[in-house]
Amino acid sequence: MAVTAQPGILSWGGQTGKGSVATQFYQHRAADIDLGVVSDDRLGPPEVGGINTPTIPYRAGVLVGGGATINPRLEDTIGWILYGATGSVTTTADENVFGTVDTGAYHHTFKFASDSAFLPYMTFQKYIPGSSATNDLGEQYKDCKIVNVALALPNDGLITSRVDVLGREPSFDDNPSITYENTQMEDYQSIPIGSVTGGYIQIPTYDTADLPITAANITLTNAPLDVAQEKNFGSPYLDEITIVGRSLTVDMVVKWKDPQLYLDILTGSTSGTQWVVNPYVSDLDVYAVSPDVMPSQASPYQIRVQAPEVMYQQVGGVRLAGNNAVMLRITGTAIAPTSGDYFTIDVANKTTQYVWPT
Repeated sequence: MAVTAQPGILSWGGQTGKGSVATQFYQHRAADIDLGVVSDDRLGPPEVGGINTPTIPYRAGVLVGGGATINPRLEDTIGWILYGATGSVTTTADENVFGTVDTGAYHHTFKFASDSAFLPYMTFQKYIPGSSATNDLGEQYKDCKIVNVALALPNDGLITSRVDVLGREPSFDDNPSITYENTQMEDYQSIPIGSVTGGYIQIPTYDTADLPITAANITLTNAPLDVAQEKNFGSPYLDEITIVGRSLTVDMVVKWKDPQLYLDILTGSTSGTQWVVNPYVSDLDVYAVSPDVMPSQASPYQIRVQAPEVMYQQVGGVRLAGNNAVMLRITGTAIAPTSGDYFTIDVANKTTQYVWPT
């Protein structure tokens, strides 16, 4: 019979540094997990010697790649992913993401560390079910860094996230026995939903009113050095995972109401008549909430993404198609501000703090 994937488990934890292994692991439900071992198996060049078939199989190394698609629970565990993807966190007690007093709630702000190239190492684990308990397999991925976190923001559904990872060294366990810090999976109540009243996407400098967004995606990318340049002679593993570029991007489809934003992007004015040479730069504010408040709290679980300076551009022209609504697709890339943080991701939950192991 076929083995179903539902009993499988993905978990993660922070390492004290390169070469160590996490001692605390947090499990999280996932819709799709393709994080795994990437073995670089190759064939050598054709040789002269009376035969016209491949003659030299070899392996050029191994690494960890892929990731998972999840409906992020804001209750606790997702904070470790955001910490690993950004580099630092500060926590304030008794308030929500807007700084409003809510005794018993905790406001976590994730952002770049003082060294903007820094990302901590993490260990990921994947439990693969077998046809019986004796056929289960555990895979452990050491020295990983998060290279991509994307939030998909539908107007009528659950917010989903894609997390991508690059790691140095895998290992295997044919008799896995994993202890998790969260002994039970977090339930659905803390998943933010796009159709819950109070959520919004704004370009505040343009207009403090909520934009009529039908779909949007926000992506934090931590671009690694090419893996071929990370390898050293005499080792099959990556020497390091060096982050050489970081960016926050947004892609959204806006329901057309009037030409003001479109003209602002192209002409620098809501009533402009001529294209201008300067790109359109404004800020970004995205806010989403869970359907219900946190237990014993006044505030729901919340997540808020803000960037002070984003260069926006329209994608293509304004399309007019029969029987379709008029839509405007806009993309934006955050740029380094003159002062302050490149971006912040704020989360409100009941977790007292996130302290990376040392």
